Amino acid sequence: MILTPACVRGWQGFEMACGDVSLGIVPRVGGRIMSLCFRGEELLYAPKPGEVVLPALEAVEDLAAFKRSLGFPIFGGDKTWVAPESAWLAGSPPVDLDAGTYTCEAQEDACVMTSPVCRETGLQIIRRIAFLAGGQDGDIALVETLRNVSDRPVERGVWNVTQVRKPFDVYLPVVRGGLRSYHHDNASLPDPGFCPEEKDGWARVPCRQDVCFKFGGILREGQAVVMKETSRGTVVFARLFEIAPGAPYAHQSMVEVFNSPRYPYGEMEVHAPLALIPPGGEVSLTQLWRLCAA
Repeated sequence: MILTPACVRGWQGFEMACGDVSLGIVPRVGGRIMSLCFRGEELLYAPKPGEVVLPALEAVEDLAAFKRSLGFPIFGGDKTWVAPESAWLAGSPPVDLDAGTYTCEAQEDACVMTSPVCRETGLQIIRRIAFLAGGQDGDIALVETLRNVSDRPVERGVWNVTQVRKPFDVYLPVVRGGLRSYHHDNASLPDPGFCPEEKDGWARVPCRQDVCFKFGGILREGQAVVMKETSRGTVVFARLFEIAPGAPYAHQSMVEVFNSPRYPYGEMEVHAPLALIPPGGEVSLTQLWRLCAA
């Protein structure tokens, strides 16, 4: 695996490429994939350089007070969160995992980034990114692992979040009536005023305008498809993953779609089931990403 040092959306990082697809990796900002390009067209959202500043985490003593003062910074890209959201200290993602500096290792066939140990959860995140040999040119395997390095069991789930630049549509193979709006459960999420279209077993969620909504649901099969409009036409960004019908999922959802009212992005989110992770144990979520022209 060749990692080329590069400036990625204003951050020091690395590039990796195969065929029509290139990735920009930024270990120092929560181990993010900060750039995903298909034939030179950027698909992911990231703030402009200077719009956000990395917090200084090393000298923090009161983690809850520090997180309350920090707020909810938006760094963009693709990242790994830990579910459920209700377990977050001070209502924001564990800062050591979301904004900490990850180590980065170029292995024979992959880039592997490992987080610092999270003071809030006792977890480490390992993100393994590789282009697949023998598949479609540019296919990406993303494996996200939660490792419990504490001395107690921890119940959490892998939660993948990708911030995609608008406009785009998300297509999901949901069970009938299985997609719901979160506005009834969360006062900060207003009624979007529409229901996703459902046809032939698929629901379409449009992320096109600056309105606030979040939908989540249960799938018939493990796939989600983003149809992203670019200056050169529509790009299909599909992802495949395993699901576990009947298993407990955080937020009662295998997938979620969030649309930001303030920023030009929407989020495609994929969950693994919740699991009780013993000391020294691990759980993972594996996705295949495939990009092509429509």
